[in-house]
Amino acid sequence: MNNGALYDERFTRIKKALHCEPVSQIPVIFQGTAFAPRYMGMKMSQFASDMDASSFVDLQAMNSIGGFDGLQFAGPGAVVPSLLSSLWLSKVKVPGKELPDDSLWQVVEAEVMRPQDYDTILQRGWDAFVAEYMPRVVDMEVFGERMMWVFQNGGRMIEKYSEHGYVVLCDAPVGCSIPFEYFCGARSMSQFYLDLRRMPDKVEAAMKVVQQSTLEKIKAAPPCSPLQVGCTWIGSWRSAPAMISPKLLDRFVWPYVLELVDALVSKGYTPIFHFDQDWTLGLDRLTEVPPKTCVLNPDGMTDVRKFRKIVGDRMSLLGDVPSSLFAVGSPDDVYDYVRRLVQDTGSLGLLLCPGCDAPINTKPGNMEAFVAAARDYGR
Repeated sequence: MNNGALYDERFTRIKKALHCEPVSQIPVIFQGTAFAPRYMGMKMSQFASDMDASSFVDLQAMNSIGGFDGLQFAGPGAVVPSLLSSLWLSKVKVPGKELPDDSLWQVVEAEVMRPQDYDTILQRGWDAFVAEYMPRVVDMEVFGERMMWVFQNGGRMIEKYSEHGYVVLCDAPVGCSIPFEYFCGARSMSQFYLDLRRMPDKVEAAMKVVQQSTLEKIKAAPPCSPLQVGCTWIGSWRSAPAMISPKLLDRFVWPYVLELVDALVSKGYTPIFHFDQDWTLGLDRLTEVPPKTCVLNPDGMTDVRKFRKIVGDRMSLLGDVPSSLFAVGSPDDVYDYVRRLVQDTGSLGLLLCPGCDAPINTKPGNMEAFVAAARDYGR
């Protein structure tokens, strides 16, 4: 089968799996942002700084290992620190600068946003605040250059993967996050959790301003094309039910998730719930979204057996081999985990993928065992 026909076959199969339709082979999705350069022998300092050199390291790793149908994102590694800063509104230490050459980038937990900044958001709006705020956490010249590179070359990168027969899941032109995560990163987790107690009304009012700005951007985006997979993340990192009370979740998290889902689905896009931490206590809430429109992408902490029992075939599962297993387990451990995952959750609505991300210290043999087990038990 040539790469064009292979791409078409994989595209159709992935779309069916995302929407809980039967498939002949469970899709195998690559996700290993820091694993790929380490596997290919590239220093992390180069990966995190050289846009061109870091553009297709994932592709090289996928070709070397073999057996993958697609990946979640197509982007240069050098843009990752900038993207993390924009997601968490936090400073990010970079290898080769603040960190040793071959270490992993690190998000700096610090109180950068001040309490009075909530008033600034209410008075001037979210976009104006972000424009003023970002120089506190990034070099704006570097940030601008990298964002422009992605804008000019993002489409070319997706085409490059398709030429090799690989499907990029997250190809939507719009990304989004709930206000909770922006504020938690900018204020620091400890201070923001205190804000939810000390000034809940002001936090909520500012969140609504952020949310409205995000909804307007989604509304302005073009509808999903039949040629797109159309996935995009809705992330939860510190807003999980294991981290906050049901009362706080009901007020400051879940309504915003539902609004984003409605806006994205109305455009034909597929939200991926990239839910880190443990969402087991909140799995019943996933039954509130329209059936077969969203995807759960956990990080190994959520009980996916309970997910399947509670949610059934209303939602697909993207995962969920834990990062810890890739790093410290054996190939036999990984192989057996995938076997049990397929048996316990069923093949309907399942796309096999590392939970959150295969870590930088993933053993190559474990990644190979993941693919082998996926092929052996995914038919």
